[in-house]
Amino acid sequence: MRYLSTLLALILFSCNNEKKITYFQGDFPKENIQLSKNFDPIIKVNDLLEIKLVATNDEAVKLLAPEVPNARSTVTYNSGGVVKGGFLVDPKGNIELPFIGEIPAAGKTRTQVIDVIELKLSEYIKDPIVQVQIINFKVVVLGDVRFPGTINVPNERITILEALGISGDLNITGKRNDIKLIREVGDSLVEYNVDLTNKMLFAQPYYYLSQNDIIYVNQNKAKMTTANFSQIYVPIIYAVSITLGFINFFNQ
Repeated sequence: MRYLSTLLALILFSCNNEKKITYFQGDFPKENIQLSKNFDPIIKVNDLLEIKLVATNDEAVKLLAPEVPNARSTVTYNSGGVVKGGFLVDPKGNIELPFIGEIPAAGKTRTQVIDVIELKLSEYIKDPIVQVQIINFKVVVLGDVRFPGTINVPNERITILEALGISGDLNITGKRNDIKLIREVGDSLVEYNVDLTNKMLFAQPYYYLSQNDIIYVNQNKAKMTTANFSQIYVPIIYAVSITLGFINFFNQ
């Protein structure tokens, strides 16, 4: 039964056009594709922000850097839980900080939040330098890839190609020209259709992923047909083959 399903898959897959499985087809445009060199993610509700203060006042520095179990450096591109701690962006989009109180964060870039915090702290501390990082930045890859799951991103910067590479790349039966990417934008969800066979992928707004992005790789028709065939016809063929085996045995 297993060999029959494999053989059927190979026959069906051989009918597919090679253009459907080759990445980055076509030519680049005459003008070079411009990638963002200073990618700055937009902070969202429920983000955990690690906020560090660089100043001569050690007591102030400690207030913005509470001790948290597990070191920040332990966060890697692995599936599983992320480090807990930091300052949570509440449902209203705000964070609560010592000295400063409540400030808006959701919908702002990291640079914008840093500017606000430094301005507020300058009332108490001379020339404060603030660092902000999202410590629960993650994306999810599902569907027809080798290792589906959640990817924790330690540096807030990951492309869709990197995410798929970490997931072991698409299986040969994954549809390279019909990948779904679902993104949170404010209170809504936006869906993009991703085509890995087109070089213009590098110029798309989804080339760099945002926190909580969901990538879903569809299966091609050959795999879906094989799955349907296996569920319906393979058990029948198997039952018929056993019956014929018994008949042949008793007729000997």
